[in-house]
Amino acid sequence: FSFPMFRQIILFAALTVPHWVAESFLLPSGTFIRYSSMIRSTSGDTVTGVKFEEEDEKKNPLRRGGHVVKGMPEVDPETAARQEAIRAHQDSCKRLSWPEEIRTLMKQPLGFATLSTIANSGETSGFPLGSIVGFAVDETGAPIFCFSGMSAHTKNLQHDKRASLCVTEASFQGAADARTTLVGTMKMLKGETEAAARVSYMESHPNAYWAQFGDFKMYRMEDILEISFVGGFARAGSITWEEYAAAGVDPCAAFAAPVMAHMNDDHSESLKQYLEWIVGAAPAAEFEAAEMKSLDRFGFNVRATQKGGGSGVLRVPFVGGAEVTERAQIKKAIIDLSQQCSEKQKAAEAEAASA
Repeated sequence: FSFPMFRQIILFAALTVPHWVAESFLLPSGTFIRYSSMIRSTSGDTVTGVKFEEEDEKKNPLRRGGHVVKGMPEVDPETAARQEAIRAHQDSCKRLSWPEEIRTLMKQPLGFATLSTIANSGETSGFPLGSIVGFAVDETGAPIFCFSGMSAHTKNLQHDKRASLCVTEASFQGAADARTTLVGTMKMLKGETEAAARVSYMESHPNAYWAQFGDFKMYRMEDILEISFVGGFARAGSITWEEYAAAGVDPCAAFAAPVMAHMNDDHSESLKQYLEWIVGAAPAAEFEAAEMKSLDRFGFNVRATQKGGGSGVLRVPFVGGAEVTERAQIKKAIIDLSQQCSEKQKAAEAEAASA
């Protein structure tokens, strides 16, 4: 990937590491791998062949050593070639820009996140206090909140307005999933600004009847100093407020939830086929489960669990780099993927028959 606008913080390896990352997983060859943090490997990721210690200074400007791995097995040439093919495929996938991805993440309905404020009383005074709070965003993308005057975080903000907000994607399960953290100051809103913010909050949280109570006040995070982002392993960095505010919400966000629910409920076997024939991962029969976890106009991410317990996330792009911006286009995009799978499967069978 190339992110010229972003201040890149390479935490694990290079920006080219794909999403197929997990604590443990099963390679197509049948080798079972489990990550730990003991002995550094100077070779590469056994799934994709990506180097843990990236030599390219443009990809690893801080010269970080990357992951340390215990018990890395030798990789045979066939497996290494398959790893490289998966890596190349994942590198080629179109994705949202980071500002778009963060802006879309922040727009999620019924959003809850971790707000950290600075405690101001008792033995914990001066320590950070984490609270799970509901949030929404205003027209600029700034986070807005509805707080009771009795809440500990509200009392903290009355003494120190500094805060951070950590927001995860709705399907968050672990380190392979996206999250963003905003750092700024909190301001209690008044007058028309408060009324407008309350309307926006209620649109995102339609069942939050308590937001109409008199002792619940509207707040907004302002003067945002940092927006950091982790989109999974080896996708970490930050953007400016200006980049964030200028970005738009991905149009698929408006209909992604019902589409994903339909695919997961009725077409999970098709998702496994996409992983095998489009991504080049393990055969579909080796997957215990496959779940579409996020959808955008360029494609979708699938959380796959292989028999034996290994799991990870892989991206499936729409055929030919197509952009899907309306719900009516989704059906054709899915049919095109299925046709592509069928063509690749027939070609593989014909090759095997002639061998």
